[in-house]
Amino acid sequence: MIKKILLVLILAVIFAGTGFAQDFESMPKNTLTVDIGPTILGLGFGATSSIAKGVLNQFGTDISFAGFKTTGFGIGAQYERQLMEKLSVAGRFAYLQFGFGLGNEDVNVKIDTTSYSIEGHVRYYTNESFFLDGMLGYANMKISFIGKVSENEVNFSVPKDFFKLGFKLGWRIDFGNPGGFVFEPSFGWSFGILTKGKTILNTVKDNTNGELEEEDVTMFKYIETGFDNLLFVGGPRLSLALGWRF
Repeated sequence: MIKKILLVLILAVIFAGTGFAQDFESMPKNTLTVDIGPTILGLGFGATSSIAKGVLNQFGTDISFAGFKTTGFGIGAQYERQLMEKLSVAGRFAYLQFGFGLGNEDVNVKIDTTSYSIEGHVRYYTNESFFLDGMLGYANMKISFIGKVSENEVNFSVPKDFFKLGFKLGWRIDFGNPGGFVFEPSFGWSFGILTKGKTILNTVKDNTNGELEEEDVTMFKYIETGFDNLLFVGGPRLSLALGWRF
């Protein structure tokens, strides 16, 4: 009786393994996607100045935003390769740009921030669509200040390099059977560890002979925290990827 039970279990394992191999062999192994999450973020920031002007005009305020302009753009692209039924690896490239300028009698300055990142991802699928994603990568960010403050010319940049870590949860919604068009919404968090570069505040001090008001110091500290830790390198990440699985 025991021998018969063992034989049945062995046959069940063999058939299960055969089924797994057939499922993996027949499933699409490659996925190419374009992430429009950064695009929406960039375009939203670019529309900030127009929205602000419209709101101020609506309420009849005397505050002028005539010289305030914002621009923005972003994009991400990824290639994923399925190694096993539940495990895959991916390479991702992302680009993000924000710019804003202020022009009045005393100040005419444009601050332009660009970043790009190169990332490696490992994904584990708990079922056919839900996945856990771990990320390791590199990010470069540069903030440029160009213009004039009072009678002083301003023209310098703050380059930075980061070691990048992150994780996210997401869904691969496959409209094929499987294969074809896919939609991948995901949400996660990334962390940037500065490896090279000076702080914005120290660079500004070096280019202004250290003559900064207390409110200017506070402003640059907020810019540093917001740009590094919440927008360009670290912080929450929403991805809306569209692509093709084959």
